[in-house]
Amino acid sequence: MNTNLPENLNSNQPKNQQNTTDEVDLIVLFNYIGKGFSNFFKLIGSIFVYLFKGLIYFLKPIVQYARIIGIVMVVFAVLGYFLDKKRPTIYTSNMLVKPYYNSKFQLIDNINYYNSLLESNNFKSLANIFKIDTLEVKNIKRFEVNAGPETETDLVLEYEEFLQSTDSATSTSFTYKKYLDGRDIYSSKIFEIKVDALRNNIFQDLEGGLNTIFENTYSQNLMEKRNQVFEIETNSIKSSLAKIDSLQKVYISVLREESKSQSRTGMTIGEGLSFEKDKSVTKEYELFNKEVELREQLVELEREKLEENKLFDVVSRFQSVGSEELKVQKRYVLMLPVLAFIAMYLVFALIKIIKFIKNYEE
Repeated sequence: MNTNLPENLNSNQPKNQQNTTDEVDLIVLFNYIGKGFSNFFKLIGSIFVYLFKGLIYFLKPIVQYARIIGIVMVVFAVLGYFLDKKRPTIYTSNMLVKPYYNSKFQLIDNINYYNSLLESNNFKSLANIFKIDTLEVKNIKRFEVNAGPETETDLVLEYEEFLQSTDSATSTSFTYKKYLDGRDIYSSKIFEIKVDALRNNIFQDLEGGLNTIFENTYSQNLMEKRNQVFEIETNSIKSSLAKIDSLQKVYISVLREESKSQSRTGMTIGEGLSFEKDKSVTKEYELFNKEVELREQLVELEREKLEENKLFDVVSRFQSVGSEELKVQKRYVLMLPVLAFIAMYLVFALIKIIKFIKNYEE
């Protein structure tokens, strides 16, 4: 017993040392974690301190020179007010159009061309285009074309039409967001034509000239080809209706002959004649259904022809009296004080930076 006791004590000693080592390692690990969190929060705190100092340095020139900045801004606001009073009033009006046969490309090109004529003071050419006096043309300041109003439902339906026109591989990879991101002004079906002018009642005089804005050879050819296709399809349907009418007359005459034959025989022979009569009635009913179907197709063709029988449709005309253009960014009373504030702040900040550099060198 005495000889075994030291051995047992010696066997337990390494286990105790191992437990003590594990506890020390955990304490060291927790110390490292605690120091890491402490350093992280110190970093966050230092960032906020630097941001606060930066805000103070940014506001310091404004506070230090607040009286000078305020006086200058008031002076420039008064100057802007008088400039706004002297500046001529700009009136604006717009019309909505729906082009057909890809005439939208000619629309956008012509609008850009009209603006180039205005910039070059070529009022005579514009007067010839719009059939108005040159003095009236000088009242026009700018033409502009934008995509017309579109609802979310219109965009979804347009996206579904696009998917139906593409293969399955493209439709699965082309999301709705990707489709919207790829749209541009040419993707619109309705366009807004906007005109800025010095007179508020000149806009409706421009509609006659704008009606010719869509004319181009390519669109005219497309419309003529479509009309030719409609004419061919219409003639084909009318020819089929004439043949159906002739067959109907033949079956009616057959039915009359069958009726006379049945009246002479007293309906005693019966089954064979009755079968032929039923067969004739069935054929006449089928011809009647086919005639109804062809007439519906003819009506649909005429409807489509009437819908797009010209290069464009006017969705909304110019207002008889234009509205005054009110753009905040073009108001001198607001724009000049803001520019003056930015300029003075940069000057005062530059003075501070120069003083700081001189003191730093010393």
